[in-house]
Amino acid sequence: MEYSYFTDMEDLKEGDVVVVPTNDFYSIAIFSRYSTNKQHIKNASKRIVEKVDIEAFENKLFLGL
Repeated sequence: MEYSYFTDMEDLKEGDVVVVPTNDFYSIAIFSRYSTNKQHIKNASKRIVEKVDIEAFENKLFLGL
């Protein structure tokens, strides 16, 4: 399923993992693209919370932290 979110992050790339708000909590999503499509902008009502640093997370797993 595809959803639209606002963001001021200019360095997101396709496939980046991001945290997004849902109706009840937060969820993990995969960033696909920036859009200037008026309908996509109209559909957006929430903002991306942050990009997940997958490399840092995997390093912690490797180190057993």
